[in-house]
Amino acid sequence: MLKAIWWNAPAEMGVKRIAGLALALLSALGGSANAAEVPYRTHEQIRLGALALIAQLRTEGAVAALITARAESHLDDPKVQRNLDWAERELPAHLAPLGACQRASLSDAERFATSFYRLHFVLSCAGGERQIMLTYRRKTDGWRLNQFYFD
Repeated sequence: MLKAIWWNAPAEMGVKRIAGLALALLSALGGSANAAEVPYRTHEQIRLGALALIAQLRTEGAVAALITARAESHLDDPKVQRNLDWAERELPAHLAPLGACQRASLSDAERFATSFYRLHFVLSCAGGERQIMLTYRRKTDGWRLNQFYFD
C-alpha cells in the first residue's frame, strides 16, 4: 500500500510530504513507524513512549493525552488511577491559559529504586511554560505509567 502511495503521488509532491502521508496512513491503520508496545521493556522504549505522549499533549491537548496515559498505566493499581483522575480534572484548566504549545523538551531523566524511571519535560507554550513529570514503574509484566504530574 505504501508503495502505491509513493508511485501514484503527483510529481509535484515532495518526498517529505509523501513520507508524512505514509506516516499518517500508518497511524490511521493503528501502526507506527517506531512505537514500542506497552508494557515497555527498556528505558529507551519508555523514553520514546513518553515523548509520544508529550507530543500528543502538545498537539491534541490534555484530554487526548490523558486517555493515552490511562491506557498505558497500571490499570489494576487504584493509586495510579486516582492520580490520573486528578490529572483529568486539573490539567485541562491548568494548560488553557497558556495557549498553543510550540514545543516540548526532555529536561531530565532519573532512575530510582530498582523499578522506577522518571522523565521530566518542559512544555513551552505561547503564554509560558509548564513542567510535566512522568514516572514509570516496572512490575512483573514490564514498565507502565505510574504517575502523571505537572506544576
